[in-house]
Amino acid sequence: MTAPRTRLERLWHRPFRRSNRRCAAPDAQSTRPPAHPGGPHRPTRGHAAPAAPAAEVSRLSLPDGTELLLRPAGPADKAAALAMHERCSPAALRLRYHGPVRDADRYLEHLLDPRHGRSLVVVAPDGKVLALGHLMWDEDEAELAVLVEDAWQRQGLGLALLRRLTTVARSAGIGTAYAVTQAANTGLIAAMRRLAAPLDFHCEDGTLVITATLAAGAAPAAASAPVPGR
Repeated sequence: MTAPRTRLERLWHRPFRRSNRRCAAPDAQSTRPPAHPGGPHRPTRGHAAPAAPAAEVSRLSLPDGTELLLRPAGPADKAAALAMHERCSPAALRLRYHGPVRDADRYLEHLLDPRHGRSLVVVAPDGKVLALGHLMWDEDEAELAVLVEDAWQRQGLGLALLRRLTTVARSAGIGTAYAVTQAANTGLIAAMRRLAAPLDFHCEDGTLVITATLAAGAAPAAASAPVPGR
């Protein structure tokens, strides 16, 4: 059976399975048994979107004094998000989308549609989108995904997005959020490890699924300054 994924992932990405075989957690982090009743193998079915509140707008202050804005995103941001994709390296896009991106326009049309989840952007003072994050509904779970423009990586933007997205997930009553990536994506792995949530790691053929259990009421306070990392 396939791992629970969004409809977009199932249609456009190569299939993979959450494996019963565990992979070693990065940096020797311990893993816990799967939290899902009946094991990790559950098919995704259609469902109504949770009633999640809109994310708040906040400012991020970088160590060099640069002020960025973290805010909700929607269909009106597609052009700016496409421009960011064009500035990203093939390697960054491959880590985000698990392969070459042949039609980013179609991806973003789906991802920025509020019917499928919630999206956030980090924007520069000139309005350029520097980082993009998504929380995609998947039954009683949600999938997390972030893309940070190469020149702005390792400055904590991805971590800021993940923290805010997991706060939105908790507010919507989502208890489990997972990220699907490659084992080589050390930036995302490091950012996930900084979330205030227990993590479970599964891997197969280089595909890594990181599952976070989100305790109700345990959302971390919003930070005004991102921590360098991703």
